[in-house]
Amino acid sequence: MATPVTLYDLLPDVLSRIEEDLPPAFNSPPTPPNPDGAPDGPIFWNLMGEVYVQMVDAIFEAAMATGLVQLSNVQVTLAANTTYFALQNNTSIGIPKGVIAAMRMRAPFSIRKTTLKALDDYQPAWQQTTPGSQIISWFPLGLSYFGIYPQQAADSQVVMDFIYSPINQTRPYDGTQVVPLQQEFNDILTQYAAAMLRSKEGGAEAEEADVVFQAFATRMKKLSAFQMRMDSLDYSPAFGAAARVNPREVV
Repeated sequence: MATPVTLYDLLPDVLSRIEEDLPPAFNSPPTPPNPDGAPDGPIFWNLMGEVYVQMVDAIFEAAMATGLVQLSNVQVTLAANTTYFALQNNTSIGIPKGVIAAMRMRAPFSIRKTTLKALDDYQPAWQQTTPGSQIISWFPLGLSYFGIYPQQAADSQVVMDFIYSPINQTRPYDGTQVVPLQQEFNDILTQYAAAMLRSKEGGAEAEEADVVFQAFATRMKKLSAFQMRMDSLDYSPAFGAAARVNPREVV
């Protein structure tokens, strides 16, 4: 079984991209460095306050773009005569802490996933439907809620899959956090972190960082292609702005 990759393992790549120094004792096991980043960290950037933070942000960005960090086969109890259910702070019905978005529902067979708009178009009076004994479809409501159609006359047990928060620790990060993504993500995680750090410098560095970020976004799109084939309703355009609402023009 492969050894888990940590933020500390990816640190040399990030620091080399931004032409920074490695911690003096890099080959030793990671230990929580001083809050100011010295003498255990880089010179210009704060290790715990900036570098590790951007690496964690990269992991979240990748998880949200591809939907690959999943929590599967979770038993959830849906209350009777209820349409909408909260995703956060709702452990009482079986939804764990750290859930970001609902992906699939089964009871025990797969239940059709739709959107709120599609349900309104197909059956405008769906909310007035008499509660039944079988869920016909379900739909996400952003990243905070999901709903079912129709309401159930009695409490129902379903099995759900979720996009799960990849790192459930608060700041500061000490480098021991495990990267919960496949190996092919490692390079682009450091690419994202370096781009965000370089943008701090402004001027030509920021311009170059923008190019690197666009390369990161392109690779994320390629890695998300498989997930889109699995579940094209992870994120619907109905819940956000179109891709070309505010295009960036190069002058």
